Amino acid sequence: MIMEGGSMAVIVQKYGGTSVQDHDLVLRVAQRVADLRKRGNDVVVVVSARGETTDRLVQEARRFTDAPAQRELDMLMSAGERISMSLLAIALNSIGCPAVSFTGSQAGIVTDTRHTDARVLEVRPFRVVKELEQGNVVVIGGFQGVSTAKDVTTLGRGGSDTTAIALAAALKADLCEILTDVDAVHTADPRLVPTARPIDEIAYEDMAELARFGARILKEEAVRFAERTGIEIHIAGSDGNHTGTIVLKRPHGEEPSVVGLSLLENQILLSPRRSDHALMTQWMESAGSPLLIVHSGDRVDVVMSRDTPETSVPDDSLKLALDMTVMDVDVVAIVGSRAACGEVITGSIAELERSGTKCICSVATGRSTLLVLPDGNGVRAELLLHNLLIGSGQ
Repeated sequence: MIMEGGSMAVIVQKYGGTSVQDHDLVLRVAQRVADLRKRGNDVVVVVSARGETTDRLVQEARRFTDAPAQRELDMLMSAGERISMSLLAIALNSIGCPAVSFTGSQAGIVTDTRHTDARVLEVRPFRVVKELEQGNVVVIGGFQGVSTAKDVTTLGRGGSDTTAIALAAALKADLCEILTDVDAVHTADPRLVPTARPIDEIAYEDMAELARFGARILKEEAVRFAERTGIEIHIAGSDGNHTGTIVLKRPHGEEPSVVGLSLLENQILLSPRRSDHALMTQWMESAGSPLLIVHSGDRVDVVMSRDTPETSVPDDSLKLALDMTVMDVDVVAIVGSRAACGEVITGSIAELERSGTKCICSVATGRSTLLVLPDGNGVRAELLLHNLLIGSGQ
């Protein structure tokens, strides 16, 4: 995937926190970037905070209060990426590769005013372009930008991927690489499903579904941004020893019926037994974005994610008024060109029932089927369904 020879190529690379968490690793990344620059490429590098830096900063803030001001939390959390970007720029300069570091604000990443989970509105990469024209590598702190109100904002977990893709689109880059400790996108999480295998190419919409329902290689927003702008993403290991996965509009060749599975554990299922549209609307307006809405006649079941900060479970009076049950569940997503067909849905539910696992409810979309299961059944279900729908690959 490296551009060599011919006209100057613009390459945007993103390195995750594990790739820059100590001195030797930073130097290794610097050497790899310097090699790219020596081959005549313009190189922009986006970096995440080192290791668990962001989590430690948040923990420190919460020693003062359980609810730190969101604006100040953004100021604090953006510090981790600033450390990474400046150290990498220093390392590059130390080995004779001219480099300059920029914060998200300095790089022209403009966001909305929502703190801790902002959305990128536009990129104004004037300073980045100027430095590239002067022969410098540009190192940018990911996960951060500046709002239209001139405040520092952060883009939510996985936001450095969005930074890289947004910059690649603005710069009309020839290549956007997301380099991490994962060598590729797999048909399932290989830590949970030993038979999972790497995927060579995957469609934007399939990658977005997997990301939304548990695959943490890319953030859904980053995939959607790439889809809107037509930027192909190359996901690979930062060691450079694997071919990785290309995320693009449509894979070349025949697509499998099911490309992959993902899992969200310990989610919340809210099931009102009494139909009251006004009360449900009242709660939904304050509850945050639902992960899943299941319609069955007049009844509406809702699955909420525990990972969403604004998730709000109804209070006891509302539960009583709606005769609502609240239970913990797992959600397994089956994704692919025919994942929503009747044969896949009925076959999957039957396989789970044969194993003693009852599917509480299911939802089919254009290219995915979502199965809601009792809490604690997700991993076993993913193993069974991977064997049924994808196989071992042996």
